[in-house]
This record gives sequence, C-alpha cells and structure tokens, in this order.
Amino acid sequence: MFEQWLGKQLRSPRGILSKWIASYMETGNHDINEWSIQLLDVQPYDRILEIGTGGGAALSRIAEKLETGKACGIDSSKSMVKRSLRRTRYLREEGKAEIKHGYAENIPFEDRVFHKVFSVHTLYFWTDPDQALKEIYRVLQIDGTVFLAVHLKEQMKKSKKTDDFTLYSEEQIRHLLEKHHFREINVHMYKNYCCVTAAK
Repeated sequence: MFEQWLGKQLRSPRGILSKWIASYMETGNHDINEWSIQLLDVQPYDRILEIGTGGGAALSRIAEKLETGKACGIDSSKSMVKRSLRRTRYLREEGKAEIKHGYAENIPFEDRVFHKVFSVHTLYFWTDPDQALKEIYRVLQIDGTVFLAVHLKEQMKKSKKTDDFTLYSEEQIRHLLEKHHFREINVHMYKNYCCVTAAK
C-alpha cells in the first residue's frame, strides 16, 4: 500500500508530505543527477531545459556553471515548482535560472530556444510520450541534444511502487526518438542507470 502511494507521489508530489517526497527524490536521484550533469557537458553559454525539476537540485548545479547561458525547468507539481523557486532565488535574480509549472506534452517555452533538454526519471510519467517528444523537438535548436535518463524496464519491474509507471526498454526509447526524427542516438550506461541521447 505504501509503495503504491509513494509511486503516485513520485509522479506529482502534493499535500503535506510533499517536502518529504522532495527530500526522498533528491537523495535517491543524487547519483543519476550528477552523472546526467556530466553527460550534459555544460558550457557557460548553454541554454538548458530540465523536464521535471523536482526540488531544483540538478537545475541549481547546472545554473551555477553558467555565465551567459540559462537553466530553465518545468515541473507538473506546483509544490515542486514552489520548492525550486525558493532554492534558485539568487540564481534567478542573476538571470541564470527560470522555473515554470508545466508538462512535457506542453512545454511553456518558444521554438528553438534550447541547446540541450534533459529529463531524469520522468519518462515513466509522460501521459503522451509522442506529444512530449514533439515538444522537445520543437524547443531544441538545430543540432540540439535531448538526454533521457532512466532505470530500464527490467530493473523497475522489481518494485511495487512502479506498478502505475510506464516502463521502457532501451530499444523502446530508441524507437520513440527515431519516430520523431531524432538522429545520432546513443545509449550511455552507468551502474543501474541508462541515459539515451539524441540530436535534433
């Protein structure tokens, strides 16, 4: 019962325990976030979008590396957006960060504004992955790169909290990206993590 409740909260934290959920995710995602940031190879001028900012830990780390660039983030949970806004206040004041409430299927940014778009552990929750990838393609600049970091299907099936998740294999992610005209698809593995990257 607890595992199923936790799974629903991970999808979109809300309520009085949302702070605890945010801390739980931040601790649990620390390694994969750090690895994903390394893969992003952040440049001082980069404009980067994170889909699913959670409490803003990864986005803050990225924004601190920027000079003329900007780290933007969206999250479907209003509780997480508020938490991210508090965490990134000084970075936003410096013009290095921006946080909005939003969904992968309807990204609240204009066309071709990002060099890189990344997402850690949110692919499972997208209600319409085809529409989400269309949106990612739309907001990426030509030659921009998407980074999708996940636990793979066989690993995730072992936990009851993932009963309501949509799980993906490496090949399924690759197929989705090919379907939406992404190219130069590569698969990176680290510990139990997988990150599939592709260029527009």
